Amino acid sequence: MPFPKTSIALAGLPALKRALLARPVDATVSLRCFSTSIILQSEQSSSSRILQSEQSSTNESPSSPSSTKEPILIIREYLSNPSWSVKSLLPTPEQTAVQSPVSSQQLRHLLRLSALPPPKDAAEEAKMLETLASQLLFVQEIQKVDTTGVEPLRALRDESLESEKANEVTLASLKEALNQEEVVGKHHKRIRRKQDQIKTADNPTGWKPLDHAERKVGKFFIVDSSTAPPE
Repeated sequence: MPFPKTSIALAGLPALKRALLARPVDATVSLRCFSTSIILQSEQSSSSRILQSEQSSTNESPSSPSSTKEPILIIREYLSNPSWSVKSLLPTPEQTAVQSPVSSQQLRHLLRLSALPPPKDAAEEAKMLETLASQLLFVQEIQKVDTTGVEPLRALRDESLESEKANEVTLASLKEALNQEEVVGKHHKRIRRKQDQIKTADNPTGWKPLDHAERKVGKFFIVDSSTAPPE
């Protein structure tokens, strides 16, 4: 049985297909055109996905060799080319010769204060003056650094809050020492160590010093004298 003629308005198809289907056509022809359009659209979308995947794979290809290096190699390469040297703070021999901050008398005075021998000759004295001058100029360059707002280092130790809290002297840490004290007196009270604690500290339990003496008389040691007693 032939399909009845009908008019199909497909707004989603391209303009060419809408023009072809604007007049009454067979339903079979309309279905064929509709299926053909779907096939064409699916092929176009698949081809576009293939192109996008190829472009993404191209973009993800290995870049420059530097980006593939290991972090340790990058650090070594960076440290192998220093941008600053401590020698820049040291004066040149010409500067120390022209601007010597220490005289010969001051050098010998410093050597005496340090209990060091004086230079043997003029060459050794000149070498000492050059070394001392370079060290003084180095310290002066260090002192030029702006330390505004920097807290000075008090000691070479852990100064974090955790360390300070662990080493903090509190009443609980002094409890054992305070228990060994007592208050004596009525009108003029004073604190002293408990007598039993002092005896225990001076005479430990079980220790008898006379037991180790070779010669003794009563509670006394016998010691031979090298000189004759006075008459």
